[in-house]
Amino acid sequence: MPEFDADTQQAFVEGMRAYGARDYRTAEIVFRRILDRNPRLLRVRLELARTLFMEKKDEQADYQFRLAAGEHPEPMVARNIVRFREAIRARRSWRFNFDIGFAPDSNINSATDKQSVDIYGLPFQLDPSARAKSGTGVFAGGDASIRLNRSGNVPVYVGAYGRWTHYSDHRFDDAYAGAEAGPEFRIVGGRLRTTATGLLRWYGGNLLVSSVGGQAEYEKLIGDKWTVGGSLHIRHNDYARRDDVDGWDVDARVSANRAIGRTTFGLAQVGFERNWANDPGQAFWRSSISASLLKEIGWGLRPRLGIDVAREVGDGPLAPFNKKRRDWLIQGSVSMYKRDWSIRGFAPSISLTITRNYSTLPLYKERRVRGEVRVTKAF
Repeated sequence: MPEFDADTQQAFVEGMRAYGARDYRTAEIVFRRILDRNPRLLRVRLELARTLFMEKKDEQADYQFRLAAGEHPEPMVARNIVRFREAIRARRSWRFNFDIGFAPDSNINSATDKQSVDIYGLPFQLDPSARAKSGTGVFAGGDASIRLNRSGNVPVYVGAYGRWTHYSDHRFDDAYAGAEAGPEFRIVGGRLRTTATGLLRWYGGNLLVSSVGGQAEYEKLIGDKWTVGGSLHIRHNDYARRDDVDGWDVDARVSANRAIGRTTFGLAQVGFERNWANDPGQAFWRSSISASLLKEIGWGLRPRLGIDVAREVGDGPLAPFNKKRRDWLIQGSVSMYKRDWSIRGFAPSISLTITRNYSTLPLYKERRVRGEVRVTKAF
């Protein structure tokens, strides 16, 4: 083991002894401690991934196998990684994620900071409640899913998710809850999931919108490094207090991710959305692209950098501005996760997101800086 110093080699032998004795919990702790000091040790990462697989911590095991594949291991090792990942996908029966925290935000109502806007060519002062308002929210969210009949020819997926954000000014409280269910099919070496979907969203304590529809998601492993996928979501939106924005919405996305070396992930996504609202001024086309990098840098730290760019163009003039809405959205984010501070499976993270929306209509020009301090499931 030429890449190990004496202390690391001793710890590695301790971890392998624990693994051989089927004391997987101890083996996991030892291997993670080594990687927290030096995340570039491929052999240790492979043994950690195998240990997590034996513990049936499938999401965490898959994450470690994907990072290991990024180092271009020997062909036999690469084939074993693929076999482990395929086994994880086949046996995965349920998952649960949960996070809680607080979020200082410069624009909790996603509004403009303009004091006036032009309506039919005349300036009108905006009510203070319609302008950007800052605040700090407390949030909690999570998702859970289960795959029924997973050993049969057609497993059935059932999932639910939700999030609640609370502010001192309850007018801006925001919450949503959704559910989906449907069969999964094995197609062309990948997995196609088709589900019926439903979503409710509340704003300020009142129902804002309900959506029903369907979704198809496809995911496939390509080689030992790439995971590619696509989704198509069709839904009908029914708003509680207005009908001009009611209508159908179609959202299609294509994504790819892969490990880049022993410690870095790259992720990219392209999306297209078409909305048919009752009012042509509210209907739009939207295209987007996003990319992010996640890296393990030692000491249990895992930073992530991301950027999103989107273009939205309305179908027709929006009353009462008598002008078509055309927007550019640019968003950058950075986050830091501290895995080795895990307590009962949860670890802290912080993030900062900066958003700018440029619009032909001043009412929709937006500046936003949002931070989050959270405790979330540890990987």
